Amino acid sequence: MSYWKGLGVAVAIDLIWIMGCPLLATEPPLEMQREPAQQVADLTAIGQVEDSLMERLQDQPNDVDAMQKLADVYASHGWYEAAIGPLARALQLDPTRRSLWSALDTAIAKSGRAKMTDKELTEKAAAFVEAVDMWGHGC
Repeated sequence: MSYWKGLGVAVAIDLIWIMGCPLLATEPPLEMQREPAQQVADLTAIGQVEDSLMERLQDQPNDVDAMQKLADVYASHGWYEAAIGPLARALQLDPTRRSLWSALDTAIAKSGRAKMTDKELTEKAAAFVEAVDMWGHGC
């Protein structure tokens, strides 16, 4: 390495060291800056949507659109693991719907799983059916 190249690399490293890493967060994320009351209101609204969709699924257990909407609610809030159950059940009922396959692939990838076997998907679907049946029967 020539003198000028070495000097350039040293200067770049020094500048990065002095300025600090620009990738480090200096402020909390916007989500954390909101008022706690607003966060509670958001969770209440999400809970109401979830309640209405689960009640609809209790009345009409083969409603694939309601399952997809429920999975969308879960996925839009980062609850990818929870979104897998409704998507797996919806795919059991309507395996030709491409949007369901795409949403399931996304949920599996974003949940941190590399892949899921058919057995695991069947178990998730069965657990979702059981959760729908038990919804509203809490203590």
